[in-house]
Amino acid sequence: MSYRNRTLSEKKRIYQKLGLVIAAILVVCIALAIALRPTKGNASHNASGTQAVEGMIEVDGVKYVPKKNIETYLFMGIDNMGKVQKVTDYEGAGRCDVVMLMVRDLTDGTYKTLSIDRNTIVEQDTLDPDGTYVATSPAQLALAHENGDGMEISCENVVKAVSNFLGGQKIDGYAAVNMGAIGTINNLAGGVTVTIEDDFSKVDKTMKQGETITLTDEQAVHFIHDRFDVGDESNTQRMKRQEVYKAGLKDNLAAKCSEDNTYPLTIYDALGDYMVTDISSQKFSKLALLVLKEKDAGTVSIAGTETVDDLGFVEVEPDADSLQQAIVELFYKEYN
Repeated sequence: MSYRNRTLSEKKRIYQKLGLVIAAILVVCIALAIALRPTKGNASHNASGTQAVEGMIEVDGVKYVPKKNIETYLFMGIDNMGKVQKVTDYEGAGRCDVVMLMVRDLTDGTYKTLSIDRNTIVEQDTLDPDGTYVATSPAQLALAHENGDGMEISCENVVKAVSNFLGGQKIDGYAAVNMGAIGTINNLAGGVTVTIEDDFSKVDKTMKQGETITLTDEQAVHFIHDRFDVGDESNTQRMKRQEVYKAGLKDNLAAKCSEDNTYPLTIYDALGDYMVTDISSQKFSKLALLVLKEKDAGTVSIAGTETVDDLGFVEVEPDADSLQQAIVELFYKEYN
């Protein structure tokens, strides 16, 4: 049985037996983190006479400094069709099927989004449901939410894992929505129109490949959530569908919000039973209206190598160069 499918008690015994191995892994990870960490300190001059500023990094001979006027929000889609509830069982919190980061650049009124594959291997904490720390180890990002209470503890564990994965970048807020809310969201948007590019015949024969349709609430669940028995069954293809849906959803909600600037509050209230967030209703409303007006500067991605373990579970090892490029694009600007 793989580590990811063991019970919490079994994991604890593994940690006790393999403490030295885990320690060695952590030493390597810490060394890598130090190597990739941006240089900090007061302004100074290097050997070549070039002025160095706080947080400056150099990539392929080009110097970059942190963007100062940005806001970063993490959005999670949790593989749980029910309403949110606090759990006491380790397996009951649900996993992240969708992990999306939005970075707003307030200087030029733009935003970019980063979708992180749920199968990406990241350093994360293993926790008891009450939040008690057990250990830190590499595992699929999807599992970070499963470690915790299904509420704030789980969400904060994902936030920490994503922040560390991106070199310690600050995340200003989060919202985790159970997949059971997909129908509600689709209904609020009046249905999202998409072209069916994958074969859905095994899950819904009305979703015919090649046709452009306005998704019913039930079809929206299949389009966004389903992976098995759909197309090539890959999470990569599902992420592409989610990007398509996101674009259509934004257009529909933008139209509704232009007619009624209180509509974001309607969305917030409708999601209440399915959402855990540290963003207040007022902040959510303001953020939604601002994003709808701001320019979408595109989607950033991180390349990785996909492998399958002995039990058939997919793991994605992120490419170090691609990860660094994504961090630079989202959080840094070229130093002039």
